[in-house]
Amino acid sequence: MENSKPLVIPLIKDKEGMKKAYSRDSKLYVDGSTMHIAGSSSTQDWYDDLKIPFYQTHKTLRYKDAKMLLESNKQITSLNGHSLGGSVALQLQKDFPERNLKINTYGAPVVSMTPSTNRFRNYGDPFSMFDQGAKSGLHIGLNPHSYYRKNNNDNIVAEKPLTTFTYRTDE
Repeated sequence: MENSKPLVIPLIKDKEGMKKAYSRDSKLYVDGSTMHIAGSSSTQDWYDDLKIPFYQTHKTLRYKDAKMLLESNKQITSLNGHSLGGSVALQLQKDFPERNLKINTYGAPVVSMTPSTNRFRNYGDPFSMFDQGAKSGLHIGLNPHSYYRKNNNDNIVAEKPLTTFTYRTDE
């Protein structure tokens, strides 16, 4: 058997990956080399949100699920997280330094004054109000905690598309 021509999986925008993550029961979606981690959407998540200010993100169910997925998928090099998912992404980056994970977070409940190019928040977002180092933007709509941002919806955390091969089975 021989390899076929390489298959290139194009990159998707962070907002598209996040939308797919929110549509799944696990609130996790892997696209090529990027894992998208959705924010709080259940009673369990809201309970887990209370752990974040006490540096207990690693004890949340979302973290445990994302960690298991990250450990079983070595091709993941980028993380994209919203809200609770942003806290999980930051914790995974800290816990897996050897993976050199690249991340983008949106509306993460972070306390930081350090300027960052990969953390984003909307003006008026009560959950990310202490992340003074995040890039602030304007969200048009009723929910300032959204991962949608005016003039900044083209972010892509991954740097290059995933290339893979398939084997011919017709021989």
